[in-house]
Amino acid sequence: MKRNNRLRGHKGGALRLNLDLKSEIPIYVQLKGQLRYAIQSGLLEPGSQLSTMRELAVELGIDANTVARVYRELEDEGLIERQQGRGTFVRREMMPPVEPFDRAQAEAVLSSAADLLKGMNLTRAEVANLLRDFADRLEKE
Repeated sequence: MKRNNRLRGHKGGALRLNLDLKSEIPIYVQLKGQLRYAIQSGLLEPGSQLSTMRELAVELGIDANTVARVYRELEDEGLIERQQGRGTFVRREMMPPVEPFDRAQAEAVLSSAADLLKGMNLTRAEVANLLRDFADRLEKE
């Protein structure tokens, strides 16, 4: 089951978040990855206000503690900041990343996804085609 949400703060209107509740990838990892990408790529503009933790949790149909964990970790990474009484915002000036891109970790996620697809009786060529199609869609966003 997939959950979709439009997050305010996106320069083209609202940013679409997509969570796959049946995936082996934990919900908080999916959400954190999508938010990190949106911030670092500029899809979410510096200074823009994010949805409240409660709003986002309700809209996505997930536990508020999951959103709180994601926001806390993104704050620890210097990507967002919480302002008492005002809300949560994308930082205007990014702090240097705490963790550099980890190719091995990214490959492990892709390997896990590929194994799941193979388990659905897809051939190696079909899995490769799906990955290529997905990469093409990412370029268009």
